[in-house]
Amino acid sequence: MRDWHALVRDHLVPASEEHIVDELAAHLQEHYENLRAQGIAEENAFELTCARVGSWDQLRRGIVSARQQGGTMTDRVRQVWIPTLVTLVLAGVMLAVLIWAGAQPLIWHPGEVCGVILYVPWLLFLPLAGGIGAYLSRRSKAEGWPAYVSGLSPALAWAIVFVLVTPVAFFVNPAVAPSFKIASILAMVVSWVVLPGLALAVGIVAQRMIKGRPAASL
Repeated sequence: MRDWHALVRDHLVPASEEHIVDELAAHLQEHYENLRAQGIAEENAFELTCARVGSWDQLRRGIVSARQQGGTMTDRVRQVWIPTLVTLVLAGVMLAVLIWAGAQPLIWHPGEVCGVILYVPWLLFLPLAGGIGAYLSRRSKAEGWPAYVSGLSPALAWAIVFVLVTPVAFFVNPAVAPSFKIASILAMVVSWVVLPGLALAVGIVAQRMIKGRPAASL
């Protein structure tokens, strides 16, 4: 009786996991038994079944490659996308609550298009949101940029919006907002990108410092 599990395991270890061995061994055994049922000799049936696999080396490389790609995608979700979503939701919900509660922003040059708008309670909350995003990313063993992207995501999202809107205001149809010029863009960038980005960065750096602090000093 052929031990197909042992055959598959010997050829694929360490590339395979047990469920892969079980599935492939069951498939080969079924094919082998079908050949034997057709009256094909044992050795010929065995050779034909092994030939069905093709190159064991290629199969092993394919399994390793598929596992690495799956692992990379899973890591990106845990290290970037989920922390980014959490940070965006925290920042967005906090801003929405402040607006709903009637909080009035501080406005430099009120009444002018180029006025800088500051929601101070929101800016004070952003270090916490940035720190949480960075913490979730680093807890998933992220190194380098993923933690910063996750923590800075609200400011980065606004930066992308301005990059997309600016060509419309200046080039596509300048009549959309005649006074919506450089001073206006700069004021909004300061209000929604620069200052929030700095506040988020404070949280990211603080979280990194707390994480790196020796346990005895906590």
